[in-house]
This record gives sequence, C-alpha cells and structure tokens, in this order.
Amino acid sequence: MGSAQIREALHEYINHADDRVLNLIYGMMNEDNDELLTKEQQEDLDNRVARHKNGESKSYSWRSE
Repeated sequence: MGSAQIREALHEYINHADDRVLNLIYGMMNEDNDELLTKEQQEDLDNRVARHKNGESKSYSWRSE
C-alpha cells in the first residue's frame, strides 16, 4: 500500500473513530512532535560536539580492547 492510500485509509478511519481512539492518536501525534532535548541540553550537546571536532576533548571507543 502506498503513502497516498495509507493517508486516505487513516483519514477515513479518523473520521469515524470514537473519542478514545481520537485521544490516543492525538497523544501519539503530540509525542512525535515534542523535542527530545531541551534548548539547554541541545546547546550543551552542540558545544561538546564542537569541542570534540576541534580536538579539545578526549574521546573513547565503545569497544574494550
């Protein structure tokens, strides 16, 4: 089934769904749109990546040798 057919089927389903299903779908949609990191967390991560790329921080391997 292609994307257009899936959209059409979902649209039809939502038009006839009860309140419980609508609330579940709406909740999933809101969770998907929320940011994973706060602005401060993203800035900290960006700074850490920049320091790493500039050779200013030590890096480690996941593998133990």
